[in-house]
Amino acid sequence: MKLSRNTLFTILSLIVFAIGLTLYLGEYFIGLLFILGSIMIYSLSSYFSNNRESFIELLKSKAKTIVYPFIGIFVALILGGIIMFISGYNPFEAYAALFYGAFYKNWSTSVINAVPLIFTGLAIAFAFQANLFNIGAEGQYYVGAMVATLLGINLNLPSYISIPIIFIVSSAIAGIYNLIPAFLKVKTGASEVITTMMFAHIARYYSPIFIRAHGGDPSAGSKHPYFTDKILDSNCLTKFKEFLPKSDYRIHIGILIAIVVAILVYYILYHTKLGYDIRAVGKNVNAAKMQGIQTGKVIFIALIISGVLAGLSGVIQVTGLEHRIYQDLNAGYGWNGISVALLASNDPIAVIFTAILWGALDSGGQYMQRNLGVSGAIVEIIKGIILFLVVARYIYNYFYNKYFKKQVFVSPEERV
Repeated sequence: MKLSRNTLFTILSLIVFAIGLTLYLGEYFIGLLFILGSIMIYSLSSYFSNNRESFIELLKSKAKTIVYPFIGIFVALILGGIIMFISGYNPFEAYAALFYGAFYKNWSTSVINAVPLIFTGLAIAFAFQANLFNIGAEGQYYVGAMVATLLGINLNLPSYISIPIIFIVSSAIAGIYNLIPAFLKVKTGASEVITTMMFAHIARYYSPIFIRAHGGDPSAGSKHPYFTDKILDSNCLTKFKEFLPKSDYRIHIGILIAIVVAILVYYILYHTKLGYDIRAVGKNVNAAKMQGIQTGKVIFIALIISGVLAGLSGVIQVTGLEHRIYQDLNAGYGWNGISVALLASNDPIAVIFTAILWGALDSGGQYMQRNLGVSGAIVEIIKGIILFLVVARYIYNYFYNKYFKKQVFVSPEERV
């Protein structure tokens, strides 16, 4: 008996689900990823079975998303090389060290740096799809991290119970933290740029108070970091070291969770009614109203989900890497998430790769500075050039469409 492709994928998803459930009940948290993976396999197989050309069309539609950032990166590297040459450095040696450190010597650091950036990038990209600018992802990151730390210290349960609770509760509270900016946006039209930024500062400056209240040393000076108590070992994410002995001990399964969440966000945006409504509001809010879309509700939901995604970055950082909060825990992940989202053209799948690139530039820059003495500021210059070139495309499109694109004249009589 010949089985259809859809049936085979269904069987495969059930097998993966069974493996995941077995691992999860055996207190291997990676089992949860198998379970999520089985759901994604089944969902994608069902979708593509209805349209065999969908995957090819998807690749074609994303060609520009891939090409433009690569052009920006290429030009930025050339300009960065010129700046290094003028500054007295050998750009070829510097770039060799940069790429060697980023993708070979310190590749694990590149991955570790990328994990929280994927979540903050997704948060910014999700809001951008509704033409919203959640600049307060930094604050939501802190809220997620603080709640995760509080639960991680006090929640003494088996890992397969406590870790999901920490993830769900912490990210939900981070989303709720965006409640007031979302409400003000919908009811009064207040700019989410201003309100989310204000709330980001509140969370950022509350964190030292939180640290002191949960184990921090009040006598530590502002120039010296102080820490909360560590979360319980049972509330820490599994390290790859546990099942891949040769891997870096710091790499955790957060990278796999981030990839699954990125796929889920993509699915929501492009294959659900909510995603259609969000993108419709982002394209033209007035046209969306005429279609019967409740634009206020969509804007409200988009900002809350964006807050949840940003909060997950803090949860991942605490449960996966740091296992506590300390002064200056944040390395600008919220602000860098904006760069990651812009470079990815707000595409959830592309966010994975741009986050890895951003993380790789940081780790490679550190290696380059240690071994060649080249200032790490050159990496920030390269990042700035990349962003400038990417944003320049949007500026060009705006002015071209407004002033140079051929307009069709419609007389007042024809309008009537």
